[in-house]
Amino acid sequence: MPSPICLTMTNKERFYFMGKCLMLDENPLFREEIIRLNAANAIDWLRFSASCSDHLILPVIYLKFQKHGLIDYLPEEFSEHLKYIYDLNRERNTRILVQLGSITAILNQNNISPVFLKGSAHLLDGLYSDFGERIMGDIDFLIPEKDYLRTAKIFEDEGYVLFEPSLYFDVADLKHYPPLVKPGEPAYLEIHRLLTEKELSWFNAGIINQEKKEIKTLQGCYVLSDRHKIAFNFIHGQLHHQGHLNGIVSLRDLYDLYLLSKRSDINQTLSIIEAKRKAIAYFVFAGKAFGTQGRFYTGNSFSAWLFVKKHDLNLSSRTFYHTYRTIVFLGQRIFYKYIPQLVKSFYSREVRQSLIKRMNDPTYYRTHFKSYIDLFTQNK
Repeated sequence: MPSPICLTMTNKERFYFMGKCLMLDENPLFREEIIRLNAANAIDWLRFSASCSDHLILPVIYLKFQKHGLIDYLPEEFSEHLKYIYDLNRERNTRILVQLGSITAILNQNNISPVFLKGSAHLLDGLYSDFGERIMGDIDFLIPEKDYLRTAKIFEDEGYVLFEPSLYFDVADLKHYPPLVKPGEPAYLEIHRLLTEKELSWFNAGIINQEKKEIKTLQGCYVLSDRHKIAFNFIHGQLHHQGHLNGIVSLRDLYDLYLLSKRSDINQTLSIIEAKRKAIAYFVFAGKAFGTQGRFYTGNSFSAWLFVKKHDLNLSSRTFYHTYRTIVFLGQRIFYKYIPQLVKSFYSREVRQSLIKRMNDPTYYRTHFKSYIDLFTQNK
């Protein structure tokens, strides 16, 4: 795809430009700025496409540009690429909807009602304007803990197999069963017994079950309430994947947050979140990312200021990005994984056997050290 030579837009500027593109419905006047920048060859569409792909937002960018009459202003090959990705994603999501129906039917036959999570829940709950708007990964669903291993067996009997066998951990102790795939199905499954790695007193199955919503178009399954969806959006990206610690945010997550905020007041969710400083930082940043300061949270905090600084430095400085991520990665591995497991191995026979098994397996060393190689070679 040819791209004009463009030295104007930095990584940081491109990130916030993408955020504004996602907000064209809120700020239609931004359309004229896109046209002006394009006419001045100030947009490197190849890099823009790569960045949108990294954030998994190419299909929704296509829909925004189409809705606001921008497609004809784009380089022809770029506009064709956008439509191609959108068409592929819409076709895949249509197949995922069929798969969701099949999953629900299988579970209902065994007296289990799943609570779908994240993207699949949003798709079922009509959050998106178009089936092709959101790139989907896996299908996550929560079931009662008593049915956890039974559910995995049910799907294995239906032809699903482990995507990558869990060699060193007891699956009964995992937050979710190792991903299951089935030939011919578009997405793999993650069967959750818990919502979070360490069960939170303020956000767990007992709490979300009090407000869960039944899907009218697919009876026999549920999704979280809208305010609980907002809480889980924050928990998944900022706590579970350590976005707050690393200063990293996915624009796909932020766009989901934006759509959810049109359904439920952010402050209603903030009132139930115990990690308030981190949540406020996330909500403040969302407003900045979209060029709509105060849209999600009116006010500021030191935590929010620090988060923005970390995020912007990640985009502006390759040295900061790699140095900071390395420090965090090694610190987390050493103090929260290696040392605790070593200590537990002295009094837990299961942990000790797992540790010995890993130490004697060459495959473990290859896959383990690959995570280090991926970290040190990953571009920002």
